[in-house]
Amino acid sequence: ARSMEYYPDKSHVRPPERAAFAAFLDAGFVDVVRPHTPGAYTYWDYQRLAFPKKRGMRIDFVLGSPSFAARVAGAAIDREERKGKGASDHAPVVVDLDV
Repeated sequence: ARSMEYYPDKSHVRPPERAAFAAFLDAGFVDVVRPHTPGAYTYWDYQRLAFPKKRGMRIDFVLGSPSFAARVAGAAIDREERKGKGASDHAPVVVDLDV
């Protein structure tokens, strides 16, 4: 809902894109990052100074089967990487597996 408020024109919040993403979840894939990073964002718009205002979106995901998710030992969004000079507007998403 906050994403729609800050980014109403972005493809990530329109109904067709949200329905397509929901289809992955409906097919049984699970978000393996969110349990380890509640409320964290992966993207901040440069033009709107979104990063310092803490107005972002979570648009970078790692989805997996339930058996894959059971092997996830941890996950993180590297917000520090986003702060560097010449950095992307996205932050890396890292998943640690218990193999």
